[in-house]
Amino acid sequence: MHVNSIDKCTIEEVVNIIREADAIAIFAGAGMSVDSGLNAFRGDNGLWTKALSIEGKSYNHLDLMSHHAFIETPKVAWEFILSLKEKYELTNPHEGYYKLLSLIKDKEYFIVTSNIDEHFLKAGFGENSIFECHGSVNYMQCLDILEREVWLTPEIKTEKLQLADLPTCPNCGSICRPNVLLFGDWFWIPIRSTHQQIRYNKWSKEIKEKHKRIIAIEIGAGKTIRTVRNAAESFASNIFPLIRVNPFDFETKMSNHISFQMNAKEFLMSL
Repeated sequence: MHVNSIDKCTIEEVVNIIREADAIAIFAGAGMSVDSGLNAFRGDNGLWTKALSIEGKSYNHLDLMSHHAFIETPKVAWEFILSLKEKYELTNPHEGYYKLLSLIKDKEYFIVTSNIDEHFLKAGFGENSIFECHGSVNYMQCLDILEREVWLTPEIKTEKLQLADLPTCPNCGSICRPNVLLFGDWFWIPIRSTHQQIRYNKWSKEIKEKHKRIIAIEIGAGKTIRTVRNAAESFASNIFPLIRVNPFDFETKMSNHISFQMNAKEFLMSL
């Protein structure tokens, strides 16, 4: 375990920091989900390095997570996204989620996550205290971006999936796509995420005006896609303690920031 700054802070001291805090902001990246048994997207064995075989044809997972894929090969793209959705639904959040919830449930907290699996909600964290900055696999939008609404994705049987089975827009009847931020995505409709962000921004402003004992905990957020990492650093700045947990990219820069070179579940279960 690597620990950086605040006199090489121990796990026991982190527990005390959490217990004494009035408000806690949690920033979670893909590393939080991986410990539940879900596929990593990046890395040597990540999902984006693999291909998917459908009806004798090979498709790259990375290419299927694009707006263009839902136009050109909608059935294949939906087969992939539905397989992800089913995996997320069948997989239980790891014990670390529940340990974290037990520590912060009686405090003012907010979750900022790039994960699209809704595992924080599934573990019991408050729906109005979660900001899914990349959307959720459980919601969909019309491929026609002039349609600005977002809907729950209906239950769809993946066995012998046909074009006629794909979810369609309730307004115009066009095929839909998942309401998540895809690769090279200029067409994501972030209305649901924006409402969550407004709640987060309001919470952040209010707790900083009201409390002094505020901390940020960043878990499993790497440098490749820096959305969550940047949000954590922006929230904490050089004013509040930031506890960064990651087996890689765990370094911190500020003297009041702490880093643990650990997996998400390992860290949380040690608290």
